[in-house]
Amino acid sequence: MNAQPAKKLPQILAAFAAACAGIVLASTAATGAPAQTPGGGQVVALVNGDPITALDVGQRMRLSELMTRKPQTRPDALEELINEKIKLQQSRNMRIEITDAQVDKVVAGMAQRMSRKVADFNAALGQTGVDLPRFRTRVRAELAWRQLLEQRVPGAFQVRDADLVAILTARGEAAQTKAVQYSLQQIVFVVPRNAPEAARNARMKEAESLRSRFSNCEQDLPQVHAMKEVVVKEPLQRLSTDLGVQYKQLLDKTPDGKMTPPEVTATGIEVVAICSRKEIVADVSSRREFKEQLLSKRVAEQEKFLLDYFRKQSIIEYR
Repeated sequence: MNAQPAKKLPQILAAFAAACAGIVLASTAATGAPAQTPGGGQVVALVNGDPITALDVGQRMRLSELMTRKPQTRPDALEELINEKIKLQQSRNMRIEITDAQVDKVVAGMAQRMSRKVADFNAALGQTGVDLPRFRTRVRAELAWRQLLEQRVPGAFQVRDADLVAILTARGEAAQTKAVQYSLQQIVFVVPRNAPEAARNARMKEAESLRSRFSNCEQDLPQVHAMKEVVVKEPLQRLSTDLGVQYKQLLDKTPDGKMTPPEVTATGIEVVAICSRKEIVADVSSRREFKEQLLSKRVAEQEKFLLDYFRKQSIIEYR
């Protein structure tokens, strides 16, 4: 849980590579000398009058390499930034405004999944050479673009069971599938929001200690109820078909009567006990992973269509 932020940062940035573009017509005049922006370096492109600098391109190449673990070419980085400008411009035209609080929430979520404080996460970005304001601009653009897509093509974000059944039938697959039903018990070691790091680490050790000796929900949960500042939530059941891939893999690796590794949450340190599991027959509506694949395909098609349209309507000047 105390891994170095920079080491885990690429995993979190990769998860951010989201599925989540105004047209501001402006005349631009070419000049003999390359344009400059204060503190931003040479202007390499204008998008409806908004500049993109060489420094912007270099920063995007660095961020992309962290996200994909592959080097990005300078032309590809420039085109990505042009698309980002168009997304923000078109969103403003549709009166879509992403607040700082919304961006903060996304960044805080990334930091939480790294089990770090926001300040530590921001510091990790800096350590890897990523400029924080530019990173936040990327987050803002993706949030605005998602809202724009939802307004322009709301049907793209709706997947009906009939759609899934039709695709499965065409592939020769049954509309029903086997699934694992997990009986789970969430346990939270409460940590106040402003508690010092030492207090959080102490609670983490308590959670690890409980996990090491926990062997059976029916036998051990009464003892957990008696622990100080520990909340035992209501039992819940989850189907494997309704879980994200990573979480399902985590549950599959955890035997019945055992607990998942402690995880930092907004309220403290959480562990999840797997009380039991059984195989059942689930209908197509519970196949979350399949729904997400179809949804991603639809959104990608609509995104390309709209972005191509907005680019044709924009004035893009390369320098």
